[in-house]
Amino acid sequence: MSERAPVVCFHCGQSTASVDEGPRLNRLADGRPCPACADRLLRSLPSLVRDVALELERIEHEEHDSGSYLPDEPA
Repeated sequence: MSERAPVVCFHCGQSTASVDEGPRLNRLADGRPCPACADRLLRSLPSLVRDVALELERIEHEEHDSGSYLPDEPA
């Protein structure tokens, strides 16, 4: 009993990951992507917007602390 049973999607009934490929986006019988698998995969991805927002905030604080500001509009 050392092997665990594969995790199965509640919507499509297929395994959510494979040993070789990692997380999977399963397809329904009609060929469409499984919406539950798609949501699961999207939730597992890192947020690019959060990282960009943090970097912009860091740059703004550095500029504010140095006394020079970035213009809000082009000249």
